[in-house]
Amino acid sequence: MTTRQLLTALSALTILASCKKNSSTDLSGNTLKLKTYIEDVQLPSSPHLTDTFAVTYDNSNRITSLASANLKFLYTYSDKSFTLDLYQNNQLSIHELLYINSIPYLDSTFQFNNTNDSTTEKYVYNGKLLTHKTTYTYSKNGTTVNFRNDYTYDNSGNLIKDVETDGQGNINSTSTFTYTNNPLNVSVSPVYFPIQSKYFPATQKQTDGTGTPIATITYSYLFDNAGRVSKETDMADDGEVVIKTYIYY
Repeated sequence: MTTRQLLTALSALTILASCKKNSSTDLSGNTLKLKTYIEDVQLPSSPHLTDTFAVTYDNSNRITSLASANLKFLYTYSDKSFTLDLYQNNQLSIHELLYINSIPYLDSTFQFNNTNDSTTEKYVYNGKLLTHKTTYTYSKNGTTVNFRNDYTYDNSGNLIKDVETDGQGNINSTSTFTYTNNPLNVSVSPVYFPIQSKYFPATQKQTDGTGTPIATITYSYLFDNAGRVSKETDMADDGEVVIKTYIYY
């Protein structure tokens, strides 16, 4: 996995860790709903890659779309499931069905993509904590376990270790996390993704199956006068940087 892939995976922390479900304001009445989300990826010796997403919600404060000039994430909800349609340059590239359990968090997903393969994920919980996720791939060659992630939490319910193994149980990578004291209060994902963190992350370190370091990410943040994060900087030790800007309604 390259550092760029790791930075993309790091976004899953924000994606999988959502603010209080169906809440659009904090305790002081300040809105937590995003109007615009900007992601600026800075690669060594490469141009910046910037996406500016307009964010929309339904009447239940669920995200219905994140749309930039090149990418569109569209969500449609029903009682026990919802769908994701991802468009790249106005071409549908992924259609995903996401099923909800009684918590209500994700139970399983089934994804179709434009390469005629499909992928499904199964989520397993201990109470409300996601303990492991298994990803299967379907193709003309049959069904295989692509990989499995096993999650470990601290006593406060923050994810501190993510171990990814292949279909034979061999370790692909291990990620460990530390956290700031700043409560996580923003999300760019639907409310049904499991909460894996109560605070903004401080660091992530990733090693391969032999324990050899792959990358270390250090996070830093700026907050507005209402205590809401306005800018996040994810800096990898090879010089790659992702800057995220959050603008609220």
